[in-house]
Parts: sequence; structure tokens; C-alpha cells
Amino acid sequence: MALETLAVVSERAPGEPGGLSVAAERIAKQAAASGARVHLVSWSKLAAPGARSVAEHAGVTLHHVGRLPDRTDALQALTDHLSDVIADHSVRLVHAINAVYAGYAGVVAASLAGIPAIVSARGNDLDRGLFRSDQLPFVSHALTRANMVTGVSRALCAQASRLFGREAHFVPNSVDATAFRPETTDNSLRASLGLGQDLCLGFVGELREKKGMRFLLPAFAELARTRPVRLLLIGGVRSECRAALDEFRRSMPAAAERLVELPYDRSPARLSRLLALCDLVVFPSLYEGMPNALLETMAAARPALATDVGGHRDLIVHGETGALLSTRDLDRLPEAIGEMLDLGEAERAALGSRARAHVIAEHAPASEQSAYATLYRRALEPELEQGGASTRGLSTA
Repeated sequence: MALETLAVVSERAPGEPGGLSVAAERIAKQAAASGARVHLVSWSKLAAPGARSVAEHAGVTLHHVGRLPDRTDALQALTDHLSDVIADHSVRLVHAINAVYAGYAGVVAASLAGIPAIVSARGNDLDRGLFRSDQLPFVSHALTRANMVTGVSRALCAQASRLFGREAHFVPNSVDATAFRPETTDNSLRASLGLGQDLCLGFVGELREKKGMRFLLPAFAELARTRPVRLLLIGGVRSECRAALDEFRRSMPAAAERLVELPYDRSPARLSRLLALCDLVVFPSLYEGMPNALLETMAAARPALATDVGGHRDLIVHGETGALLSTRDLDRLPEAIGEMLDLGEAERAALGSRARAHVIAEHAPASEQSAYATLYRRALEPELEQGGASTRGLSTA
């Protein structure tokens, strides 16, 4: 059964920082490219608090809902607008990106309209939502009442199955390897950033606690005492973590002088050029879904050292497509980084080449698009998914 009209609901609007906005926009565009009319409903900074605005972008109708200060009011406004979109545009299916507020709004609005809902767990929704009393009820409702559940990593699928009695479909994130690609080193860019001829470590994403900030900065400081190395932070720092970075600069001035901080930039061409400057990209996350930043790094053929959490394990085969470090061994991060740098340029380049080949083969946008298209068809076929949550998923990780 072909999908005519789809509503995608997200907690972040396209263009805002973070993986949720990137994933929601990508999934919406993929559905539109398959021929569906797609409405993407999200909290957004582009609308005043409590207000709504509509725009067209790349074949997708964007519905911006200004987030209100009170969480209950904000969630009700998001759900109400989603319900209006469902009614006004004869939406047949809702796809919620994230299992907390988007998942709750998606399931409630779809249930009231008598149409199916798919909820996609992304990472933080389970990694953190399970331990937050203000989020767990929303997560539980979304994952137990959705017609289908998906997860971007095998670990997330296993969590959803074991904790909520759901079988979950593993649909990993994808990356456009024509947009994120290997580049030759731009020496003028290197000079403009003050990197000199030193080795360059990279970190991609918004630096914060879950991304391993408290391990990355001391590890870099330790390495900088004995090696000619610099750290390129690509993606800025979460506002609540700014004080911690400022304290690092005060307490470790020598290392701080060798740290370059760059703001969030969504340009694939710009990011590919920056990644080409990095001898090694480090992802010391404490927990993860399947980060776009790691996929983009691998597509750019850069070697990566990552913790063995979540989707990192789905992407990296240790010694083949990168290197993994147990979170129990994060005290060894300086040593692990040093070992990777000691491999030499040719060996690191080989890791990067194999990483790119892996994401091209296993994480192409067409594969993600096909996987969701199959789930959409199944969700719309009553003989396969009768009774909503009473029929658990059709496949599992």
C-alpha cells in the first residue's frame, strides 16, 4: 500500500544544531523523494513562542511551532498542531523522530486520529530518558503504544525490546558520501587556523558531558606536554559546558593555546575540508545513538578512535574501520590516542579508506530510504500490523 501523506514530528527544526534536526530533515526528504507528501512538524526557533509558521523546503512542508517556556504548554502546542496537520492534510501515518516528546506527541496525535505511528529511538531518549523522572513517562507511553519502533543502533533496539517488551527494527543512520568526501589538505586553511605543522586531533559535534568532554580535554593536555599536537573542536560547546571549558583554559594555559574552537557549520564541503586537516578524530562519548559526526568523519576517510558504545560498535570494527576504546578504560585515552598517532600516516590513511568503503556499502541514503519505505508500507497494512502495539515489530536487531 503506497504512502500518500506522511507527518514527521521532531523536537528540533531543520537547520538547528544536533543530530535530531539533521535526521528529521533527511528522513522527511527521503520520503518526499519517494513520492509522498511530507509535513515536518517541529518545535522551532523560527516561530515566536506559541506561534506557528509554515514554509516549503526541498519538497517538504515545514511546520514551525514556537516552543513555549512551560514544557506542558509546549508539548500540548506541538501535539495540537500535529493533530491539525493530520486532519487538514489527510495524513495517513506519523513518524516521530525521538522517543521522548516527539514520540509522545506523535503517538497521541496518531491515536486520536486513528492512524498508525512509528517511533524512532535515537539515543538520548533511552540513554538519558530512562533516568529522568520528567521524561520516562513520555518514553514509556511512546514505546509501548507505537505501532512500530525503530532504533538507530543495535544496542537501542535491544534496550527497547528488553525494557518495553517491543521488538524494534534496526534502521541505521545514513550519510551522503558524495557530499562528505576525502579532500586534500588545504594548507591555507591550516595556516589560517594557526595549526602550523603539528599533528592535529579533531573532535566533531557539540562538545558536552555525554560526548566525553571531561576525558577529552585532560587527555589532550597530557598529550600536548610531550607531543607537538593541537586539538580542533569542530561544532562548538554546549552552553552549560562553557564554564568548564573556560576553567580548562585558565588551569591549562599551555594546552589551551593549542586548542582551536570552531562554531557549528552545516556545510558538508566546509566540514570535509576541516576533517582533512585532522590526523585523528576522537569520539570519547559516554553513550551514543549513531552519531552523524562519526558517519561523516568515516565518509571523509579520516581515521577515528571512538568509545565502544551504541552505534559506534555498529560502525567501527576495531583495527579495520577505526579503533574502539572501552568506556571503562577512558583513563587510558591519552595512551590510546598516542598509539593511533604512532601508527603513522599511511596506516591511519588505510583505516580511513576502509571506513569510507564501509559507510558507502552499509550506510547509503538509499538503504535508509528503502528501509523506512518498507516499514511505512507494513504499518499501513492492517493484516500485518493489526491492533497497534499488540503486534510487536516485524524484525529485530
